[in-house]
Amino acid sequence: MKKKIVIFFLLLLLAIAIGLGGWVWHSEETPDDGMQLREARIKGIREMIELCTLDVHEEIAIKDSVNGKWLVARQTFEGRVRFDLDSLRVEERGDTLVVTLPPERVDVMESADKNAYKVLDSWDGSRVLFPRTMTAGEENIIKRRWQKKAKERIYQRGYVRQAREDAKKTIISLFEATGRPVVILDPLPASQRLE
Repeated sequence: MKKKIVIFFLLLLLAIAIGLGGWVWHSEETPDDGMQLREARIKGIREMIELCTLDVHEEIAIKDSVNGKWLVARQTFEGRVRFDLDSLRVEERGDTLVVTLPPERVDVMESADKNAYKVLDSWDGSRVLFPRTMTAGEENIIKRRWQKKAKERIYQRGYVRQAREDAKKTIISLFEATGRPVVILDPLPASQRLE
């Protein structure tokens, strides 16, 4: 019985998430804080049971070095905060449903848009007679470092905290459709942990 209730609510949550995605896509207002919400895209069965509550699209400046070679660039990244609903714990305590919000998953990737990454300047800081150029491997090392910093930035700016609040509201509205009281437990309310 409990498993059927959980499956029912997961399917209901998926339907509402798709509906909310369509509504957000057609909304004319864009938040002023640099965040953009986009239509959800189903990429596979696994993603059908994830609640995506926040998309971030930001441009950052990069200045870093590898092996004495320096790089200054502009990079656009896309971040996504989501929750794996397979990990959603639902317990019945009397007539109340107690739902525990799972840990968030924060994904950061380079934007696929044209000109999402542009090198503005590069130089060899080792003062050798013949300056060395930065290899693609060294450039990728710098990109990976800044991908990690972009993830930290998502936490620091409070995007994850807001995503957890939004997820709690969505889950409450879904489970309240049963007519039973719902309590949401959030084991990580501050969301300051980086994976």
